[in-house]
Amino acid sequence: MTGIIVIGVGTCMVFDIWQRIFQKMTGVPPSNWAVVGRWLLGVMSGAPIIASGLADKPPHRHELLAGWVLHYLVAVGYAVIYAALMMAGILSAGWLDGLLFGVASVVVPWFFFMPALGNGVLARRTPNPRLACLVALIMHAVFGVTMGFGFALIG
Repeated sequence: MTGIIVIGVGTCMVFDIWQRIFQKMTGVPPSNWAVVGRWLLGVMSGAPIIASGLADKPPHRHELLAGWVLHYLVAVGYAVIYAALMMAGILSAGWLDGLLFGVASVVVPWFFFMPALGNGVLARRTPNPRLACLVALIMHAVFGVTMGFGFALIG
């Protein structure tokens, strides 16, 4: 289990570094983990899972920390799922299966996190839904390839 946690955390770190590099190359800002934390703390306080006007709501005291913690917990969750799929013989360690996993995993932000944060399914409530979905796909592809490599190295 320790190896799975290391892979999840390491993969998430690469994801975060890649977001900063991607921002420098394209001008597309990285994920706003404070808003994610605001959503999480709101849900924990009884707010609905599907938020609206999240950016306009007052900030919670520890929202940035909550957002980062959730981000890394989700990455470890993905690593657990990847390991389970390897044990079932569905995936193997390596970049190609990692890429397939990363591309498949983008359904989570497209159909859960984007709507939950008030941006609609497939980011339809954002100024540029196609760009938001494409960026999520790119980020998850990098995430998946990194995870596949991680399991090849450690797993």
